[in-house]
Amino acid sequence: MVGLRGRRVLITRARAQGAKLAKAIEEHGGEVVWVPAIQTVALPLDEAGREILQTLGRFRWVAFTSENSAKHFFRLLKDEGLKLPEHLRLASVGPATTRELAVRDLKVEAQPQTFSGLDLAKLLEGKHPPGRLLLPRAKEGRDDLAEHLTASGWEVVPLAVYETRPAPIKPDHVWAIEQGVDAALFASPSAVKALWDALPETARAVLRKAVCQPIGPTTAEAMRAVGLTPAPLPPESTAEGLVKAILERLG
Repeated sequence: MVGLRGRRVLITRARAQGAKLAKAIEEHGGEVVWVPAIQTVALPLDEAGREILQTLGRFRWVAFTSENSAKHFFRLLKDEGLKLPEHLRLASVGPATTRELAVRDLKVEAQPQTFSGLDLAKLLEGKHPPGRLLLPRAKEGRDDLAEHLTASGWEVVPLAVYETRPAPIKPDHVWAIEQGVDAALFASPSAVKALWDALPETARAVLRKAVCQPIGPTTAEAMRAVGLTPAPLPPESTAEGLVKAILERLG
């Protein structure tokens, strides 16, 4: 497949998380430009967090709004020598997060058709009775899901399991963007802000002319906030879905 032959595509995710995306781009003949914009840092448990994990049996649901929330939650469970109670029902924001749970042989019982925390909250509210829900998330995570479910009678207990920080943007990263990119892929609002804040105007101007593809609606909002025009959201936030969306925009 050569639909991206001669095209340069910027990936702002860490290499470990963007490997499938890079492979899909290269299979279509594109050149990958790697500039990881953020890094995730594991958070230790405080006493309140330890008590939450020790009383998992009191929850009805656990909702995961990212792959990282799942990875770091299960890291903490392992560190504490705990297992997920069998009665707990799992909710996932989208396919990538669901796959992260599937590798642990865990079944997801709720996943929205459009992939945002608010959409997941609306799905849970519409199809399930209120209950006690644990929300593993980033320290700086959005409150959309928690606020919506709380207003609907749910008891939502957030648990910060990691935090995101801007990754170092080096001169060679800036130079790589300044050489031109045809498309740029963003997987989170924090990646948009971190990269934009770190770039000089010369590199920003390149991104303004590129097809800027968000993974979901909150990422699209963050792009608009810095002056970028987001491309239409893909039907699926998978590697194949994102590359297909770029192919359609680039013609």
